Amino acid sequence: MPAYRDARSGRWRYRKSVRVNGRLHPISGTPTVNTKVAAEAAERDHIALLSKPEAKKQEVPTFGEWFNGRFWDEWVIGRKNKHSEQESKASIYRIHLASRFSSTPIDCIGVGEVAAFRASLVKAVDQDGKPRFTEKRINNILAVLSKALHYAEDVDLITKAPKVGIFKVEAPEIECWTLEEYPRIIAAAESETPQWHAAVLLAGDAGLRIGEAKALRWAEDVDLVAGTITVNQQIRRKVVGTPKGRTRRTIPMTPRLLAALKALPVVRTGFVLRSRFGTALHDTCAERASRRFCRLAGLPGRGWHALRHSFGTHAALFGVNPWHLMAWMGHKRVEQTMRYVHFAGAHLRPLPAEIIHAGAAELDPQARIIKMLGARNCNTATTLQEQGRNSG
Repeated sequence: MPAYRDARSGRWRYRKSVRVNGRLHPISGTPTVNTKVAAEAAERDHIALLSKPEAKKQEVPTFGEWFNGRFWDEWVIGRKNKHSEQESKASIYRIHLASRFSSTPIDCIGVGEVAAFRASLVKAVDQDGKPRFTEKRINNILAVLSKALHYAEDVDLITKAPKVGIFKVEAPEIECWTLEEYPRIIAAAESETPQWHAAVLLAGDAGLRIGEAKALRWAEDVDLVAGTITVNQQIRRKVVGTPKGRTRRTIPMTPRLLAALKALPVVRTGFVLRSRFGTALHDTCAERASRRFCRLAGLPGRGWHALRHSFGTHAALFGVNPWHLMAWMGHKRVEQTMRYVHFAGAHLRPLPAEIIHAGAAELDPQARIIKMLGARNCNTATTLQEQGRNSG
């Protein structure tokens, strides 16, 4: 039927059936302007719209194609994720995500699929029937999945990324050496070589992570005149990168750390801690040394991070300003630093006279804490043992 005027309303309309691509489409409508010409024009526009070829739907990749393709290039590499972060994401994909989602189109991963995956991680048990994954580990796995899906939403590959449901997890208890145990670790390292003695003091007297200690350089990072260390980089699996948190920091040295560095029988160029070839220490070599010192000291086996934790908790125990401690340890948020303050408050101990005396003459608060940290020695351990016997 050509354009016509409706007898009841007086409006011009159009109505007809049009065959497009072999299909019959009934069309009808009312033009904006109430004239026959406008009705005929609206009819032609409607027919042209039906005849217009459909836009090709954007092809949605599988999760495996997406993760190892655009997500990896544009998010992981493009945003300069640290080498350790890249290793972690690649490992989580390979071990946990690939078997579950690699062949699934990303627009088919919804809340139900994520919930089923999370439930499988929660229900997984080891040979002894104990949970295979901690809640923190499950959160790490889900975070990688979430980042990949949210970036797909950002670039309009999917309408909306599903919620993954991260567990609320409390920070783990700080693992550190006591005032009595720490000097025994120092003595064990000193009994081996001057280099290992300096390495332990870099972690325990200056709070360096092992990767930061291995990357320390004489010319760029150590000032023996000012008695300071500047952390500019770290090494992990032979890859040099920025420190954790990407924060450069300068730490004053305790007198014994300064003396230990001056006593190293090396030319003061290149790495402070080095292999016999002058290269940085290998990760495995450093970790084995830490366990070895624990055995020599007759203490439970712990890694290098226990020495860094000891630096933080002991400084808090001695009354350090949290903002100073935050700067020394390279934390991004003061909440991280307050964990050490709260831990020290929950495990208060009487301070040996040697430590109190070491800081008594210092008026500068930072210098006082550094002197007290440097006074944790074998005399301290003996004093604490005597205090224990007297209180018993």
